[in-house]
Formats: sequence, C-alpha cells, structure tokens
Amino acid sequence: MKIVLFFLLLCFSHASFANDGSFYAVGNTLIPLKETVIRLKKEILSLSYEGGFMRVNIYFEFFNPAAEKELTVGFVTPPAAGDVTDEEEAHPQVKDFFVQVNDRLLAYKIERMNGTGFKVSEELADGDDFVYYFNVKFKKGITIIRHSYAYRGGTSVENVYEYAYRLTTGTSWAGGAIEDFELNIEMENDRVFGVPFRFTDIKADWQIIGIGRLGKTPRYDAYDSPEVPDVAVVFIKNGYLQLKAKNFRPKSDIEIIIPQVHNEIIWWCDKGEENNFFKLNDLDNSDSTEAIIRSFSDRELRLYKNLDYARNGYDFKDSALKKIFSKYIWYIPDPSFKLEKATERYLSKKYMDLIIVEEKRRKI
Repeated sequence: MKIVLFFLLLCFSHASFANDGSFYAVGNTLIPLKETVIRLKKEILSLSYEGGFMRVNIYFEFFNPAAEKELTVGFVTPPAAGDVTDEEEAHPQVKDFFVQVNDRLLAYKIERMNGTGFKVSEELADGDDFVYYFNVKFKKGITIIRHSYAYRGGTSVENVYEYAYRLTTGTSWAGGAIEDFELNIEMENDRVFGVPFRFTDIKADWQIIGIGRLGKTPRYDAYDSPEVPDVAVVFIKNGYLQLKAKNFRPKSDIEIIIPQVHNEIIWWCDKGEENNFFKLNDLDNSDSTEAIIRSFSDRELRLYKNLDYARNGYDFKDSALKKIFSKYIWYIPDPSFKLEKATERYLSKKYMDLIIVEEKRRKI
C-alpha cells in the first residue's frame, strides 16, 4: 500500500475516488546513490510528447572540485499502479534507456531498489521502485552526461494523459541546487495542457517559444483538491514551452496534464472570467440533447454555433463575438484562416444541425 500511495502522490492523481486510472511511470533526474561532493552545474531537460509516451532527453554538466572518483548513479521510477495488469506492474514502463558519459555509452543494471543493497532516503526512492544504476567516473572538473529514455504516461477519467517527472531529486547533489536549469516541453501543436503554476512557493516563469497563450491565473483539477498543486494552463498553437532558472531548488515535482474535454473546459478561462460553455458537457452526457439546446438562450445558441469556428482561429468581424472568445485560452485569431477550412473540434455535426434547426424554429 505504501508504494501505491508514493506513486499517486508523485502523480497528483485521485485513485481514492475509484479505480479510475492507470498510472505507469515517472520520469526522473539522475541521483547519486551515495554521498558526494559533486555538483550539478547545468541541466537542460527536454520533454516531448510521443502519443502515450513522453520522450526525455537531458544534458548534464557535473562539476567535481576534487580528484577523480567513481560514483554509482541511479534513475528511479515506481512500478505501474491502478488499473494495470500484473505484467505491466512487473516491469518498468520505460523504453529506449541510454546513458552517455562524454562520448561513451554506459552499461546499466535494473533491479527493485530493495534488492540492490543501496541505502537512500524514502524521499528519493521506495524499496519497491525500479532503479536503473551504473557507475560513472567523474574526473576533476566537468563531466558531461547525456541521458535519454521514454516513459509511459498515466490515464484517468479526468485526463487523457498525465506525465509525472521528479525535479526534486536534482537537488540531491552537492549544494542542493541545479546551478543553471533549462526545461523545454514540446507537446502536440494546437493543444491545451497543464503544468505547475508554481514550485512550492516560487511561481514558475514559463515562456512560450513560438505561438500560443499562457493562462494568467492558476487553475485546479476537477476535484479542486488542496493536495493538487495549482495548474498553469497553456495553449501551444505552434512551438514549445520553456522554463529557465538559476540556482534552481525545486521543492515540488512536475506533472504535465492533457485533460479530457470535460476537464479542459474548466480551464478555458482565467479566474473572474465567465465561461459560457459549461453546458457542453451536458450535451455529451444527456439523453435529451434536443431539450437542452431548446433551453439555450439566443445568445447561447449563437456562441455555441461559433464555438468550433473560434477554436479553429477564425478572425470574427463581429467585435462582440471577438471580445467574448478572446478570454478563452485557445483563441488566437488568424486573419489568414478561411471559414471553409474549419474542422470539427468540440461540437459534432449532429449538435450543429440541432442548433441550426432551433435557430430557424425561433425565426418562424
């Protein structure tokens, strides 16, 4: 039971509500498996979404102020939990694992932590966790390590995918800080997703490299749980998300969330802004869709009729419509976009036809 709790705390998930999710793996920064004077001078962490997996590529610069020494280094990830098979729980949900020191790939071993004989704090690893470990010779001065792998994201009734990554283990090197830290997150283009709004008491200084929008206020998950960190909502039309920091001492970890549509709607607007589209969930979950559409006000009919056009980036000539849609995280008007190129996003053709029929009925 302890390891399940540990994993869920990392993933900020809600399995206590029901067996409603599958939680597979957690990404991690390399950790020293015994005491060391070696500092983590620089880390460039790149995360890229690959349809169910998160690809991780990391560049490390370690500084050893003393004579050359060999150190055992590890990568730790918990076993799968939740609605998973025994086979999935028995093996780490990580693939394409590589470690390169300077120009040489290293051999490594994979075991449960309690079978290795290593003694690390419970904050770093649980005995049932999988640990990939290997020996690194750190010469005096700079040693460069490149690390690459992909890990399988979790799923739940609230989120399409959830990707947990442990940043806090980076502070386990000498000095307790990552001196020069850079994080790049590349998701699918035209995607709404969530990342931490802050790392404990420090607001995350996210920047969009490319085209997109950042929410100005923090959001919460569907349960509004005090145990769940504030979420910064991001819309990337084309590009990636970046975070840079000096002497980075993260006291909390990161989770990247791709929400289900019914959860995504909650995140569309900043706090204090009216969200006009909560009834979208009623359309999908009701046996009386026609009755719900008949209950729409004239204003709601117009907004829902134009929802997918706005989501596609149509630059409305009507200033009132443009103003309303401008508060939604995903609305970036594109003057070059043609209405006939709009694709279905949130409303099926069935719903659009019912809205048009209702509009015509009211004009009779």
